[in-house]
Amino acid sequence: MTMWTSLDPAAVAVEPGGRATARLRVRNTGDTVEEYRLSVVGAPAGWARVEPDTLRLYPGSEATAEISFAPPRSPDAPAGPASYGIRVEPRQHPDVRDVLEGQVTVAPFSELRAELLPSVLVGRFRTRASVAVDNLGNTALTASLTLRDETNRLTYEMAPNSVQVAPGRAAFAKLVIRPQQVRWTGGSEQHRLTLMVRRSGDDTGLAVSGTFDQRPVLPRWLLVAGSGLVAASVAFVALWMGFQPKVNTATGEMQAGSSAQPVPQGAESPLPSAPASVPPVQPGASVPAGAGAGGGGGGGGGDAAASDLGAGPPVVPPPPKAAPKAAPNAPQGPVWDMGYKPDDIVTFAQYRLATLGNECTLRPGWTAGIIDKATQTSLACYQQHVMRDQKSSRQLTATDKKPGTLGRATLASMWAQGIQAEDVKAGANNFKVRQLAAALWWANQSQISDADLDRDRGYAKQGIDYFKAAQQGGAPMKSDGNLAKAIKDYQSYVGLPTTGVADQKTINWLVGGDVKDRGVPGR
Repeated sequence: MTMWTSLDPAAVAVEPGGRATARLRVRNTGDTVEEYRLSVVGAPAGWARVEPDTLRLYPGSEATAEISFAPPRSPDAPAGPASYGIRVEPRQHPDVRDVLEGQVTVAPFSELRAELLPSVLVGRFRTRASVAVDNLGNTALTASLTLRDETNRLTYEMAPNSVQVAPGRAAFAKLVIRPQQVRWTGGSEQHRLTLMVRRSGDDTGLAVSGTFDQRPVLPRWLLVAGSGLVAASVAFVALWMGFQPKVNTATGEMQAGSSAQPVPQGAESPLPSAPASVPPVQPGASVPAGAGAGGGGGGGGGDAAASDLGAGPPVVPPPPKAAPKAAPNAPQGPVWDMGYKPDDIVTFAQYRLATLGNECTLRPGWTAGIIDKATQTSLACYQQHVMRDQKSSRQLTATDKKPGTLGRATLASMWAQGIQAEDVKAGANNFKVRQLAAALWWANQSQISDADLDRDRGYAKQGIDYFKAAQQGGAPMKSDGNLAKAIKDYQSYVGLPTTGVADQKTINWLVGGDVKDRGVPGR
């Protein structure tokens, strides 16, 4: 043995976001100059460091290195004790390396986030929604869910009404809301909702706001049209009853003729001239057309900016065909391909493709929720267009298997289309922020569970509503610290500077389909 080592203290405790240290002493007990390389091994290695990491000692001399532990305030540093080791490896005699064992205990902290998907609900007799609860802490939590409305005129069913969420994961509950009284006529009525999420042991809770737009069963336009139809019918009957045409018989004409005074010859009033004849419309003749709308916008060349791919004028796409019933053994994405089960996530992608306004636009006649031939062709065109763009990376089909299939890279690209950096700056509150959050959600997932897909479908339904409304309005979302963290995570995954700010380069990389763990489909 050419060294002596000591670790003091062997066990430390640290708060997430804080810092704790231990001291390593190394003495050269050999008879030659030696260099010792130091490194941390074990679970805490990702947030621990040793300084200096190399000690050069003369025979009989001793030196000290400091081990610092700085666990992040995130689920990446689980609460509780974790063992670690300090490897000390002599350069001249690597066979006598030593590992000193220690323990660091990370204190627990709790943080949760909840969201009502969608935040604006619409219905006549009832409406459905999902509640997403994210555990941003480093320890498992149990949360109870309750709902109330300001006027106490709604009833609801929550299943389940209590969820258990592991650190860094999300749990979902299904929500059904029914009005106590049905509105048969009149205008819509707005009910303000408050979802309370209370963590076990915390009486304060988290409040999430939403709105239920209760629509009348008989819309106003139907009542107006019905009233007009009734009025027209009454007027028609009145005119018909008041009109009594005079009918003269031959006997009456003879009697009238015998009593009439003769008219002097030449005193008759002249007959009016006949109107000019109108030539008949020939069969097959067409009516002259007025000025029509211009043709569909052709796509830009291969060098066009990726974020301009869907920059055509907002349009309302025609309704799609209904999806056929899936085979019992049909696979489920991602990645979605022909023959897969119908999914709202695919429907969102189809609406995105149907509103591009270029050569890749999905033409009318597509079937909602499945990859049919028209969708496959449009999807492949979109992917090739994006990957030709010099401003974005070329990772799209490297993750989504092949052109014409829909995976997490293509979905991240579609959600990020049309976003500008100024739209999503800190404090912004609009639908572009929600688009960015959805794009990051796809880009930062490399292992997608069924619960993750439920959240993805919530985003997809909001996107479908947005495109059905000609890209107007949309459920807004605020750019806050949670979004900044998701941006920072994405930047670290793909090798960009970790600023936590969605600059145009970060957005272009999302449009290009560069995602965490490139090449991993996610399922």
